[in-house]
Amino acid sequence: MTFNINWDKNGVYVKFRGIVNAQDLIDANNYVISNKNFEDIDYQIFDFANIEEFDIRKKDIQIIGLMDKSQSEFKKSMKVAIITQDDTVKEITNEYDRLMKSSSWLTEIFADVDSARKWCVK
Repeated sequence: MTFNINWDKNGVYVKFRGIVNAQDLIDANNYVISNKNFEDIDYQIFDFANIEEFDIRKKDIQIIGLMDKSQSEFKKSMKVAIITQDDTVKEITNEYDRLMKSSSWLTEIFADVDSARKWCVK
């Protein structure tokens, strides 16, 4: 497993490390959306700041986007913060953002955890 998940009262923080592939991201996403706490949270933070490699393609992120878009049908309000300074990660996550534009979920990319948390709680 290349990620750790920490829940708090209002959200979830997923910290990735090492080489992150599509299955890792799908597993983390499935864990979050299938957890009993999911219906009570307002935000998700996915932290890719300290990874070694991001082995995820456009088609992979489209799967994640479709999963989340279907969740947005019943979970109307959600902020998804993505932490990275890597251009490749930004490019792929911009595809996720494009897919989620027609949903009620808000997505944003941040350079650090503090900025992401501030956005999530306002």
